[in-house]
Amino acid sequence: MSDLARDFDSVDLAAWLEAATRGKPIETATATDEGVDLSWLYTAADALAPDPGGVPAAAPFVRCGRRRRRWDMRQEHGHPRREALNAGIVDDLEGGMTSTLLRLDLAARLGDAPGSDGFAENRGVDGAAISTVDDLDAALAGVYLELAPVALDAGASAIAAGGLLAALLARRGIEGDAVTASLRLDPIGTLARDGFLAEAPEAAVDAGGALVAEVAAAPSPRLRALAVDTRAWVDAGATATQELGLALATGVEYLRSCERAGVPPAVAAGRIEFTLAVGPEQFMEIAKFRAARRVWARVLESCRVPAERRFSPTYARTPERMVSAVDPWVNMLRGTTAAFAAATGGADGVTVAPFDSAIGTPGALGRRMARNTQMILMAESSLDRVADPAGGAWYVESLTDALAAVAWQEFQAIERAGGALAALRGGRVAEMLAHSAERRYEELAHRTRKLTGVNIFPLLDERTVEPEEVDRGALVAAELERFAAGARPLPGTPPAPADRLRAATELAADGARIDEIAAALGAEPFAALPLGARRDSEAFEALRRRGESGASPTRAFLACVGPLARHNTAATWAKGFFEVAGIETVESGAVEDAAAFGPTLRESGAALAAICASDDEEDTALAAAVMALREAGARTVVLAAAAADPERAAELGADGAVSEGIDMVARLGSLLDDLDHEGEPA
Repeated sequence: MSDLARDFDSVDLAAWLEAATRGKPIETATATDEGVDLSWLYTAADALAPDPGGVPAAAPFVRCGRRRRRWDMRQEHGHPRREALNAGIVDDLEGGMTSTLLRLDLAARLGDAPGSDGFAENRGVDGAAISTVDDLDAALAGVYLELAPVALDAGASAIAAGGLLAALLARRGIEGDAVTASLRLDPIGTLARDGFLAEAPEAAVDAGGALVAEVAAAPSPRLRALAVDTRAWVDAGATATQELGLALATGVEYLRSCERAGVPPAVAAGRIEFTLAVGPEQFMEIAKFRAARRVWARVLESCRVPAERRFSPTYARTPERMVSAVDPWVNMLRGTTAAFAAATGGADGVTVAPFDSAIGTPGALGRRMARNTQMILMAESSLDRVADPAGGAWYVESLTDALAAVAWQEFQAIERAGGALAALRGGRVAEMLAHSAERRYEELAHRTRKLTGVNIFPLLDERTVEPEEVDRGALVAAELERFAAGARPLPGTPPAPADRLRAATELAADGARIDEIAAALGAEPFAALPLGARRDSEAFEALRRRGESGASPTRAFLACVGPLARHNTAATWAKGFFEVAGIETVESGAVEDAAAFGPTLRESGAALAAICASDDEEDTALAAAVMALREAGARTVVLAAAAADPERAAELGADGAVSEGIDMVARLGSLLDDLDHEGEPA
């Protein structure tokens, strides 16, 4: 290094800063939604001493918890039809995936019995239509479960679904150390997401501890019982620190339930897995996963767990809120950045949602691209060869430390409110997340938060993605015919909480359906309002649907005042602004005489016109443009971009202004309202 630098003069930091800023004052820190201030430059002065990260695979596990550096590439599957489900699972495993996250449909998760209104409404919705061990066997045909483990997403029916899986493993002769699976019982996360539990929430949490006790007593050390899944919190609006705080509080709640069941925290930690959302905010997500392991190790340290056991596997999954139905191809970029952040941050497993998941049932291309995203990051980018690629970077280390500190404060606040379950049931969580979601919406609407292809750089002539067609009516009819024999008699006495998985397994092996198994466990279902999910692009998708719904395109005429050099910036901005709502634009070209706007406007057929000019354009030229456009038939005339001062627009006779920083959703919506009112197709 000294040889490379010997021909250059050394420059101290102060001189470099002077040159970089040209002596002008700059904003030295930026506040984030997470309650963390980010500096624009990090130097050796920001190094943390002593280094809190330790070494890889050792407490506090900041620098990766895996001894094997490869992460588990876990693909989510939930196709409603079992044949297609099996084909997709086998295809992904043959293509390089290492495990499967199997999502059961809403009917299975809610325990709807065939013949009920709920079954007809929920069969094949949001997951795979699986009811019996034979169904599960068909879905996993050709899958070597001892080599490619299955994790379940069964909501309130997690124990019943666990019985189906355990019965299938026994049927295939897989037992003891060969059993590698995750039942993923998560009553608090399930209540937040689905608003439904198989029993009262407090009893459901206690059932989690009893399940861990039952699993821990079995000779299957690699069978995990509980999950802390933050998807519901994040899709409802949680920031990174709120997500970590809620994850910690939920994990602590489960540790307490395990202790009540006689399972010490050191044993319970090995039977719990965390699933955190991972989005495209690259460095924030890298630091979040590092911070998550640190704060969880701190919890386990407080529980007197030995240093080498202060760890639970942490998985990553791209959240629903970041996936858009508008220009869905950009979702591949978001998914790639998210997967990169998760792998770099040391996630033990990664799940990338298919880019077309917001449109309907993901197709073969969506699954293949989700799979290949991880394959390329591992096989070609070699992210699996380094345990902690971001370790030692002053920015990442400082951000990790700051996130951990704020997340701990969030966790303490939830604990003071009575814990995760009490905070959820009391409305504290909903209020907190609604506030964060509203702030996020405002940032998107005002474009201080960018969403490529949605609120910036929209693409009107995008190549469409056709969702896979699923005839759910035919599926429900076939399922009802299959189960026409009705329900079987249930055992007279419900099993004890610490014996539920065994009882569920025996019932499953005897052919019982998942709803029958859930009923046999003897609980009284509990329902409440779920938190609800918000995708970032929803409001903009609604605008696009309105703008593109007419028999003919909705158009805006861009009246360009003066030569190209003076109007180009405003016209380029206006084009992108209107296209966010699916409004095509027609440019006039450089016009010196306002009277020339008339013929071009009439030829475009647009009822909306936007005057594009430089911010120092003479008022007389702008007023003449407004008058000429109205005389030519424009019903709505606005000033755009640089010249777009609302007061100035009113004085010149225009119908307002559009410019950067306004509420795009509200303003574009009002313009579409005007066009609707005037009879313009919209």
